[in-house]
Amino acid sequence: MLPFNINQTLVTGAFEGEVGLLRASGKFPHLQVMGIGNLEAAVNLSDYLFRNKEIRHIVFFGSCGAYEWSGIPTKSFVSPNIIYTKELGHVLKLSKQIPESPEFYQLVPDKTFRTVQGNAPTTITLKELNSPPEPSWKDLEVENLELFGISKIVSRFSITATAYLAVTNQVGPEGSKDWAENWKELSHSLQNQFLEKMRSI
Repeated sequence: MLPFNINQTLVTGAFEGEVGLLRASGKFPHLQVMGIGNLEAAVNLSDYLFRNKEIRHIVFFGSCGAYEWSGIPTKSFVSPNIIYTKELGHVLKLSKQIPESPEFYQLVPDKTFRTVQGNAPTTITLKELNSPPEPSWKDLEVENLELFGISKIVSRFSITATAYLAVTNQVGPEGSKDWAENWKELSHSLQNQFLEKMRSI
């Protein structure tokens, strides 16, 4: 776990289940859920940071699906260092993606976990993807729904962020079902790992 000043750190997740054990510990003066999806997370995080100007670091707890070509197994844990927002509909020529500038944001990974490159589109990918749909996707390893929005706000406020993600499923047609079956057990495991590391500091 990265060293951080707990009084200047916001601990967050998309919904209460992803941070409930951390909240129950009473160890975090700044702990707030930000909502599901890039837009919801960005709006709520921006509001929180405007009201709590002492915050210098974000620690995000969440879940993700792994793209099949990444080789990352379900029920593992990762920490992204780069996050994009690439839409599959654009690749399939079903829609046109609005360009983002910059195209990606950097996070501060916890290197005791596997470091990955993430994708945070606006929708959940349900199509079977055995290989990257185009060359620009080949380095993408996991898919999460909030981290691009969070990273954009973090950049605007000139602070830093670290994300811890439980790999609940493989991206594809069964992804949502597998997420529903796995998120609680894996989220509790992830939160407990974090609390255990805090006890050793």
